Amino acid sequence: MVYPVELIEEVRLRNDIVEVVSSYVKLERKGRRYFGLCPFHSEKTPSFSVEPVKQLFYCFGCNKGGSVIQFIMGIENLDFPEALRMLADRAGITLPEPDDNEEREKARIRREILEINREAARFFFSVLAGRDGLEAQAYLKKRGLTEKTIRQFGLGLSPSGWSELTDRLKAKGIPESLLLSSGLSVRARGGELVDRFRGRIMFPIFDIRGNIVGFGGRVIDQSQPKYMNSPDTPVYNKSRELYGLNYARQSKSRKLLIVEGYMDVISLHQAGIDYAVASLGTALTQMQAWILKKYSEEVIIGYDSDSAGQAATMRGLEILEKTGCNVKVLVIPDGKDPDEYIRNNGPEKFKNLVDRAISLLDYKIRVNNNMHNMDTVDDKLKLLNGIADILAGLDNSIERELYIKDYAAKYGISTESLASEVEKRRKKQQSVSAGTALVRRPVGLGGKIQLPVRMDPRYGELEYMLLVMLCNDNSLLGMVLDRYGPDGFRDQGAKLVAEKLFGKLADNKSCVLAELLTDLEPDIASCMVRIAETKCNAENIEKAAGQVLDKLELLKLEELQQQTIERIKNEKDGLLRQQLGLEFSKRAERIAELKRLS
Repeated sequence: MVYPVELIEEVRLRNDIVEVVSSYVKLERKGRRYFGLCPFHSEKTPSFSVEPVKQLFYCFGCNKGGSVIQFIMGIENLDFPEALRMLADRAGITLPEPDDNEEREKARIRREILEINREAARFFFSVLAGRDGLEAQAYLKKRGLTEKTIRQFGLGLSPSGWSELTDRLKAKGIPESLLLSSGLSVRARGGELVDRFRGRIMFPIFDIRGNIVGFGGRVIDQSQPKYMNSPDTPVYNKSRELYGLNYARQSKSRKLLIVEGYMDVISLHQAGIDYAVASLGTALTQMQAWILKKYSEEVIIGYDSDSAGQAATMRGLEILEKTGCNVKVLVIPDGKDPDEYIRNNGPEKFKNLVDRAISLLDYKIRVNNNMHNMDTVDDKLKLLNGIADILAGLDNSIERELYIKDYAAKYGISTESLASEVEKRRKKQQSVSAGTALVRRPVGLGGKIQLPVRMDPRYGELEYMLLVMLCNDNSLLGMVLDRYGPDGFRDQGAKLVAEKLFGKLADNKSCVLAELLTDLEPDIASCMVRIAETKCNAENIEKAAGQVLDKLELLKLEELQQQTIERIKNEKDGLLRQQLGLEFSKRAERIAELKRLS
């Protein structure tokens, strides 16, 4: 779909880049920019920057940059129309229906799958409520669920027959292709369509808008697999959804408790802990971590305390910490899961456990402590060195000092010795980070750098600089056109950008860089922002643009001189050789003048 330029610009302007990025990345203001850890590559020292005045982001480490639209495209893995629609929804802007046939077809399929899912959920609910659902009803009641909770979460039962749901949906005229796309039907070996879910308690999976995007199914007996989930479909991606978030985001609490399973979430909500969510059959993903950060001020991990649960907790902690979440860990006694603990001890005791959730650092040290039996000096030394490693990673000096005093007293060593070991490790980490930063950060003209786009080695960077300066000051248009029109660009990428920019300036009389980026491919956009952030910070833009134009003119004149020398060598006509010589002399004078100016 080709949206009007004015509408795209309205969407961009109504989505402040600092607000949008802050829902994914923990930002800290430094001067006129905000900095944080880059979400597009792994790093320990923040090199990802957001500039609110220009409404641009740029990473000095991986060279990715752009406007708020390119940010959403990259972080949500969306194409341009999807990113624009997401930002429009955020800003309360209604976009017209797509006029592109392919986009219209995608939208139609998504709408129809959501309707199929609603119909399937109604069917599953009716089966659970009927005679065939008596055993499943007894199981749910045994697990402590009330009828109100069953209705709230839309629980159901898939019949044990081979194709009851599939046959029902086909009878309503739904084509096989859509049944397969929805994930509710699969093709059997004989070629016929059968139900994916058979003889399972069904858990509808809602997105944050309340649409049923998928299902989870649990067996009542001991058959395997115990749980089965919908595959990824045009409306469902398990790495992006969190079970129960549609309810948890409405909680008055500004925290989210992430647990392992459907039943944990449902039991917790029934017990009044209405901020519980679960990942869907996978380890916590980066996308889910960003969503958790967006909807909460504090994230508490409440996985099982067995070895598998501890491993999942550590993985989740690493992802949430990188995302900038305020993270705590729920410690449940005796290796119980949340559902079992509430049934045995009641909701109030569980709420007390939540209130006593320990910090991320305390949990890391607790895990480290469990690895050593403390019977020998060697074990104690390993533990304390491990604690020093963990404390060295704390950026807040006050927090670091308090923990050093606490753990020094706890293990009977001097505060000075533990502080000294922590400082040694911090200096080592800073040294490694500084070395990494030197390798990663862009260098000046002539230096080697991994660029996001291939550019002409002589003209490319200068031409991009000229275009950025023109975006920064549109009044330079006349000067630039007089000396370097769009046909004069040598770098192919810069030439395409120039055509778009000159066209915008001719139509609208104005264009800022963030607006221009909307029309560019992500790699070209990143290149433009890299140039803007590292090469175009002169106070006098007109003077800087003049210097770039002089350099470009000098390059072209030197090329012409080389060509003229070859022509003089090969020219047999004496009069023509003389004329070429005069042209060479005039250009030589201009070259000398340009070199004096530089």
